[in-house]
Amino acid sequence: MTKWLKNVSEYLTYICGFLLFGAVFLISTEVVLRKFFLISFGGTDEISGYILGICSSWSLAYVLFQKMHIRIDILYVRVSKKFQHIFDIVAMVFTLMFISLLVYSTFSVFYTSLIKKSTANTPLSTALWIPQSIWFFGFVFFMIVVLVLLYHAISSLITGKNNQFSNIQKDEVCI
Repeated sequence: MTKWLKNVSEYLTYICGFLLFGAVFLISTEVVLRKFFLISFGGTDEISGYILGICSSWSLAYVLFQKMHIRIDILYVRVSKKFQHIFDIVAMVFTLMFISLLVYSTFSVFYTSLIKKSTANTPLSTALWIPQSIWFFGFVFFMIVVLVLLYHAISSLITGKNNQFSNIQKDEVCI
């Protein structure tokens, strides 16, 4: 399941990259049209804001799998495997606490928009539950990944085996 989650996160990150390039193209086109032809699409800033929020939530899992979240690894590489497993568990528990708050908050925003049938106060009048639901499910996906990696970290501590999903090589650490 973990490899499947890692592959899905990578696939979704590519989609987010294409969305961001699309947003850049849309914004650039808008700027050129405004400058030279005095024409505006209207809603470019709204669409790019949705894309940025959605991409930030869906890319968190990929960043975690690639070990690119901020960690202080100067101690990690100098302690025994047992303490490394304990550090991994502590890191995953704090990450789980943080993402749980995000999931709760984003669900509240999404659910309120859905119940009240809220729309954006912009020319597009986007039904807000649509981008908010995609944003919310990105955080839910990240929470599932954190739970799976927490399970791996705990099982690594119990069995004493290396955990391939949190193990950091010495040559990967920037000191």
